[in-house]
Amino acid sequence: MTESGSHIGQDDTYVDEELSKSEHEKIMEKLKESITVEKKEIGSLRIKMTVTVPRETIDERMGEQYAELKRDATVPGFRKGHAPIQLVEKRFATDVGSQLKRELISSGYLAAVEKEEINALGDPLFWVPVNEDQEGEDKQTKSVATEKLLPIDMALESLEFPAEGALTFACEIELKPEFELPKLDKIAVNRVKLAVADSDVDAEMKRMRMMRGTFNPVENGKVELDDMLYVDFKMIVDGNIVESAENFDVAARDMNIKGVQLDGFGKVVEGKKLGDTVTVEGVVPDDHVKIDIREKKAKFELTINEIKRLEVPPFDKSFLESIGFESEAELKDLVRSRMDSELSGRSRSLMHEQVGDYLLENTKVDVPEGLSQRQVERSLSRRRVQLLQSGMPEAEIDKSMDEMRVAAQDQVIRDLKLFFILEKIAEDRDITVPEDRINGAIAQMAIRSNKRFDRIRDELSKGDGMTMLYLQIRDEMILDLLIEDADISDVDNDKESPKKKAASKAKAKTKDKAPAKEKPAAKAAAKKTATSTAKKKTPEKKTPAKKAVKKKKKTS
Repeated sequence: MTESGSHIGQDDTYVDEELSKSEHEKIMEKLKESITVEKKEIGSLRIKMTVTVPRETIDERMGEQYAELKRDATVPGFRKGHAPIQLVEKRFATDVGSQLKRELISSGYLAAVEKEEINALGDPLFWVPVNEDQEGEDKQTKSVATEKLLPIDMALESLEFPAEGALTFACEIELKPEFELPKLDKIAVNRVKLAVADSDVDAEMKRMRMMRGTFNPVENGKVELDDMLYVDFKMIVDGNIVESAENFDVAARDMNIKGVQLDGFGKVVEGKKLGDTVTVEGVVPDDHVKIDIREKKAKFELTINEIKRLEVPPFDKSFLESIGFESEAELKDLVRSRMDSELSGRSRSLMHEQVGDYLLENTKVDVPEGLSQRQVERSLSRRRVQLLQSGMPEAEIDKSMDEMRVAAQDQVIRDLKLFFILEKIAEDRDITVPEDRINGAIAQMAIRSNKRFDRIRDELSKGDGMTMLYLQIRDEMILDLLIEDADISDVDNDKESPKKKAASKAKAKTKDKAPAKEKPAAKAAAKKTATSTAKKKTPEKKTPAKKAVKKKKKTS
């Protein structure tokens, strides 16, 4: 498993199903010699790569496949291996074409990446021409030719295999940044002596109630922030309905719907009731999967069909009995005992944070401010797994993810930089995660969320959760190794870390110095610089979150 859950070449899902390793290597070498590759930068750390496989290579490989089939296939009326080649070609043309298309596109991509020495991050998305039925505002439906970006398994269904001429395909690739690692031994780290406070116990007991909360219908009330809404919606661009859905679930807060960030959405729907229709607008990001609507204004019309609100059970005798306790004191004692046993893990996490801060402060990693949707989602998926491991209730995780999409660009950039750094260390030291570590982490998540082991594993397997869990554990293993070589100091809980001390001193120095008056010219220059910087730092639009309740329709 790789850093992005890559399929192409990772476990030979598309490349080696019917090829031996030596056969695949021969094909790769031939492709690297024969293909032509064009690269075009289309964004920070993002390129469009166009690959052309010449007809001679296609015909040569096709001839080899038919020769193999002639030798092994059974054709009625002929002994095995004796059927005329023309009959074999006619009988198996569709199967050979389908298999060869898959082989040449997947192997062609890998050959191009090796030939051009491209340091790719994750799997590519392929440019695919499609025809879509779109309804205009005049209610008339028309077929529109457009292009979409699709992963390889979906792209293979739509890309045509040419009967004549060369095979050409294009894909969009995200790139890893190039950088040097800092010195990794003797990192200064504080080991904090922790204790469980009463407030910690209260917070944990509140979390236990939240875990048992349910979203229940609101019959006659109005929408409140963070309610779950089921809506019929239309996404309109240039007067055409490019997306629509019935009973589509969204949260009543600033949201990302169909890849478009809708700032202020929570305020727009707050106070509305069943049957109301609201309209909100956003700008389609420049890396949206629908290529022809990128950077255009999108209007969303949403009609509210159902409102649901999270209801948390009260802390009463009934609640205590439902979780197997007779009194609040008994529960508190158990919670405190369990939290006491977890103190060493909490202390270790604080040390991990300090090592992460050191790596970020001492490694120059250039990450674009305008992050792509896939970069943002990759970072948020990793953060989601962290929160699941901590036992945070699903509704709170969803809210946290939406808030990060809207406001926490700096946090996402920080996470992404640390991801690149730890990925490089893992490659240099050949660090992999054993299966028992993954199963142990899933077991802990099951205990904290009060769910079965197999249910947690199934939930993680539906998306990229297993990949993100793998990466989370791998990163913990890397940080543990660095801590083994660190210069560790034991400190009390009320002592500041070296980083906080430095920040406090810098703040104090700034306060002591009286600000000098600026000259008019300097003032103007500063204002101009600030304006320019503000323009550059316009947040990117980001992608949708999973919902906390059982979905009636997927949000992505």
